[in-house]
Amino acid sequence: MVSRRDPSGPTAAMRGSGKSALIIVENQPYATDTRVKAESAALKEAGWRVHVICPDVTEKARRERSALYRTYDLDGIRVHSYRMGFAGYGLYGYVREYVLSMFHIARLSLRLFRTDGFDVIHLCNPPDTLFMIGIVFKLFGRKVIFDHHDLFPEMILTRHRGLVRRVLYHSALALEFLTFRTADAVLSTNHSYRRIAMVRGRVKTDDIFVVRNGPRSDEIVPVPADPGLKKGFASMACYAGIMGPEDGVLELMQVIRHIVLRLRRTDVLFCLLGDGAARNEALDLARAWHIESCIDMPGMVLDRPLFCRYLSTADIMLAPEMANPHNNRSTFIKIAEYMAIGKPIVAYDLVETRYTAGDAAVYVQSGDTEAYAAAIVALLDDPVRRAAMGSGGVERIKAKFRWEHQKGELLNAYGHVLHKGSERRPPARPQGTGRS
Repeated sequence: MVSRRDPSGPTAAMRGSGKSALIIVENQPYATDTRVKAESAALKEAGWRVHVICPDVTEKARRERSALYRTYDLDGIRVHSYRMGFAGYGLYGYVREYVLSMFHIARLSLRLFRTDGFDVIHLCNPPDTLFMIGIVFKLFGRKVIFDHHDLFPEMILTRHRGLVRRVLYHSALALEFLTFRTADAVLSTNHSYRRIAMVRGRVKTDDIFVVRNGPRSDEIVPVPADPGLKKGFASMACYAGIMGPEDGVLELMQVIRHIVLRLRRTDVLFCLLGDGAARNEALDLARAWHIESCIDMPGMVLDRPLFCRYLSTADIMLAPEMANPHNNRSTFIKIAEYMAIGKPIVAYDLVETRYTAGDAAVYVQSGDTEAYAAAIVALLDDPVRRAAMGSGGVERIKAKFRWEHQKGELLNAYGHVLHKGSERRPPARPQGTGRS
């Protein structure tokens, strides 16, 4: 998509050729963040040097106690990771995660600033605390882009109750506002987020760029099914994504229990890919309800070919996010990934999910777990409908939601912040002695 406000289109960002961008993401590794990977690749193609700071939350890193910091190149992108575990439930767990992450991110970003430098710092939420790092570098003339992935205040509403909920919600609104005000440009994942940037953040419309979630044409592609991944089951339903409190994974366990124990469909394997605060509790529920034999939870799959094999092997895909203040306005990247792989989806009826998936999904009233279970079984038993929905989803992605349709606005945003700062040169960074 090319912005009407910039007749030159994406080529405006080519003024940044030879410049450097630092992208910071706190809630998942670079290897699994489809959006950040696509953004990084687009910037690299436009001549930018790209650094990414992110956590290493893999089970292997935690189990083997790997190095606290790791730097490596992935497809020409310089990745700087720090070892971190996902927060457990409860306020203490999240506070601990965010404080430790801020420490590691600040340390790595300062090291990069001294050694390699960067011209733009690109902050991806959640949480909305990264503006504090952005402010520091604005003092040195660097430009800040806020990539609005999630509604952090609404996430608070889904995770807490009572007085704590009210206090944290209003605190989160303040942090969100400060993040918006720190940014020289805002990337919104949809028009619902754009309206929030305008109303709650008081961001000028010219400083907001809608960059939707969409997989690159070479990133998520159908591959031959791998029967071994079905572990002998006749059918397979798959979930792929972060397993946080707002992602519906615990409610999905209730759906699986209904299918296995009430409907007696023990021929279906439920494969849940990903990690997060809700994963251990989901495993505990599976054991308590004696349905673990029908569930496979291999964790976060960092290997992209293997990830595509899982999705290509599945018969249907699951989007169990239920209606709440966060999910009602959010676009989940998993929806576009499911469609790109050519699989039909069972989802709760949310505005942005319906906008993205169209006829590629079966929609169920939010919270009706029995209806969701019935929809899964009906779709599994109807291969003709599955095929039609899957092929329709592929065409919809190609026509509207592929990353290739989105990256123009990303490059326009970078060109925009460079233009805003063109009247004065930023002060030189401190001289360093080597690369981190």
